[in-house]
Amino acid sequence: MKAMPRIYEFIELISNTMESYTTSLFLADDSDAEGVILYYYHSLSRNIKKDCKVLNGEGIIGWVFREQKSVLASYFDKRDATTLKFYEKDEDIKSLVAIPLPENHGVLCVDSKKSYVFTEEKEKILKQMAQVLVSIINAEKEINEKNILDNLLTLSLNANEIIVHTKDKNEFAKEFLELLVAIIYLEAVVFVYEEKIVYFTCKINNKSIYKELSYDYFDQYGLMGWVLKNKKELFLEKLSRSEKSFIVNKEEPFENVTNFLCLPLISKKNKKAGALAFVKKANEKWIAKEKKTMTLLSNLFFKEYLNKK
Repeated sequence: MKAMPRIYEFIELISNTMESYTTSLFLADDSDAEGVILYYYHSLSRNIKKDCKVLNGEGIIGWVFREQKSVLASYFDKRDATTLKFYEKDEDIKSLVAIPLPENHGVLCVDSKKSYVFTEEKEKILKQMAQVLVSIINAEKEINEKNILDNLLTLSLNANEIIVHTKDKNEFAKEFLELLVAIIYLEAVVFVYEEKIVYFTCKINNKSIYKELSYDYFDQYGLMGWVLKNKKELFLEKLSRSEKSFIVNKEEPFENVTNFLCLPLISKKNKKAGALAFVKKANEKWIAKEKKTMTLLSNLFFKEYLNKK
């Protein structure tokens, strides 16, 4: 999910209103529907687990999400705060309120180092603020989706310009890949033309890098090798770095690989094959319309690439 500044501001408002030690917002994990992920928080603590994911029924947060019921714990004194899952160390939390967000969006939690600071009246106030929060989330999602669709339109128009005006095969591949990175805000794009050549462009330390490499660079045991072999789309929300999980080569420079999407490219006319892989920035999901457009553009790109000299 893209950063939503208005939500950060509202979380800070909730924190100040409730006089909490930490206000945490967990949103449903769209990728597997098995729990919630910590997206936003306002805290005096330095021990927040920023990559926190809580499974359904796990701890207080997971229970609230699964049961869709609130928890008001006026006296939390004998529990270790790490049981809340989002603290890396015990913070001597004495009380908390955790409520489910409307429409199964997630969980909103406030806690304090003081006992009996949260009352039923404050719980009601928090529920009202949660309703406003969900309205903000929905509005921000609509804005983000509109921006994505606008970017896709710009991408399509610019891609058409490149198709028409770029005659050289290698220059066409370079301009198309760099266009994808610039407009869709990708971390990396890799194009493999089977048994011929490997192209990629990526961002490392905020610098753009483009490479044209011989097919010897391609390792068939990587993720793109799997796509080429099976002629199937592959999507991975997160790629852990290991000898068996790489995109095209074990020594590739790509870092922080999230939301990896790889599409098979097949030309029925001359039986040529390839694959195009995309890596999005962290927490930026692929929406359905975006994936559909990328599939259409990828197939068009491959067709035009084969026709150029």
